[in-house]
Amino acid sequence: MGSKNCPETPRQKMIGMMYLVLTALLALNVSKDILNAFIVVNNATESTNKNFTTKIDETYEQLRKAAENDSIRVGEYYRKALLISKASDELVKYVETMKDTLFFIVDGIPVDEVRKQHKSLEDMSSKDNYDKPTTFFINNRRAYDMSKKFREYKAQLVKIYDDSTFTLDNNILTSSLQVDKKYIQDKMEVDWETATFNRTVAAATYTLLNKAINEIKNIEFETVNLLKSSIGAASFKFDEVVAKVIPNSRIVFAGDAYEADIIVAAFDSKLPISVYYGSGRDTATADHIGSLKEEVGIGVVKLKIPTSAVGDQKFAGFIRMKNPKGETVDYGFKSSYTVTKPAAAVAAEKMNVFYAGIPNPVAIAAPVAPERLRINWGGASATTTGPGKYDVNVPATLAGREITIEVSAEIDRKITPMGKTVFRIKKVPAPDVFIGAGITGGKQAKDIVLANPFLVAKMPPDFNYILPWTVVSYKVTFVKNGVEDAPITINGPQFSDQVKNKIQSATSGMIIEFSDIVIKSIAGQQNISKVYSIRIR
Repeated sequence: MGSKNCPETPRQKMIGMMYLVLTALLALNVSKDILNAFIVVNNATESTNKNFTTKIDETYEQLRKAAENDSIRVGEYYRKALLISKASDELVKYVETMKDTLFFIVDGIPVDEVRKQHKSLEDMSSKDNYDKPTTFFINNRRAYDMSKKFREYKAQLVKIYDDSTFTLDNNILTSSLQVDKKYIQDKMEVDWETATFNRTVAAATYTLLNKAINEIKNIEFETVNLLKSSIGAASFKFDEVVAKVIPNSRIVFAGDAYEADIIVAAFDSKLPISVYYGSGRDTATADHIGSLKEEVGIGVVKLKIPTSAVGDQKFAGFIRMKNPKGETVDYGFKSSYTVTKPAAAVAAEKMNVFYAGIPNPVAIAAPVAPERLRINWGGASATTTGPGKYDVNVPATLAGREITIEVSAEIDRKITPMGKTVFRIKKVPAPDVFIGAGITGGKQAKDIVLANPFLVAKMPPDFNYILPWTVVSYKVTFVKNGVEDAPITINGPQFSDQVKNKIQSATSGMIIEFSDIVIKSIAGQQNISKVYSIRIR
């Protein structure tokens, strides 16, 4: 069926949330803590991939049993399912090879050794290296080979499914492995390959490869499930009934509610059911009914559990219903979810202050995608330079004051405050002025001065921004035996011929003064009041 007839499933929403977390983490300044955060997210993604594999295998097993019982009606569906399994396994194996190769690229460990020792992201030494991954995936175009394989995989599934209702526009195929989407970086439109792998640290690259595996398994699972649902309900019945917990999300902000659908697979949607459940338990049976909560519904029960405590939570219960014979039967279920506090990190990438008049690079990270963030810049303005990255421009009128950057997230049409950070605003400090390469004054041989016939302005070493200055003009005054010549005005940094000639003819003891120095940069124009002088020896 087309995407307009195939709304996003709760499972796809769960996978989508994992993608949002990964994308947001890419916006962080790469510190040790952030690299450790990548390990946590990567481990969670690998765990999800294992769980997905188990669920996919269960679906294949159901089809296998069904094909054994009714090969005429089910055999063709099972054959298609096996082809989907083969195509998916091959693509997963390819991405796994990319992960192992990444180890070799950044740490120099042979691929065979990486596999033999079961290396994971925690074992990677050069997690913060981005040059080598960029060279491999962008310059050597491996990212483009990967995106091509993703497109070929989707086309192969359409061919295997072989039904006019299942095309490349189907929501199952468009909601994952979105390699044709365009991104804006540095005010330019870039492709998926550049946005994902260009200058991305190894830890993030490794995590993104695991995220790709997650999306492959998601596509496989949803495609096989769609294939299974295509089997005529009137002519085929599955041989078991199971309870299903389908959460809208397994990550919940404190104060919000955990929401899930509790359903009975393969039963009439008009069938009355009762759901008994309790929090903080692994099992629940009819013997516990006195301590359980009850919800009733027709076919589906919408479960909503209020949350407060942060951390991993679990619950269990059972569905009570009538079977076709009119007998009361119970089907148990259990599930878990994670409650987290809304939080956002606003990190100035250069210093813990902003300077008025120049771009101040900032990274903002939260457990949602950057496009879902709503940011109040506190009187400043900002331009996007990448996912979660901004250049903040503060007007000179705010120098000496503070601004507060407030971050919120829009999720399911609800605005949730994520956090705020206060920054001090300073004026850009005056640069140091040098005669030539590094002369600031004192006694100098005239040959040395003539070898450095210009002025230059440089920011102090402890200023962490790259801020070039241009010398606009200055005055040169020659003083001999206490008598000053008329000042010579120079436009631009270079000495004029007149100044060079006077230096060439200068005798020992003559003083040369540089004053009224005017410089400019993107921070504006400054007049240097300090007088720099040298004495010819």
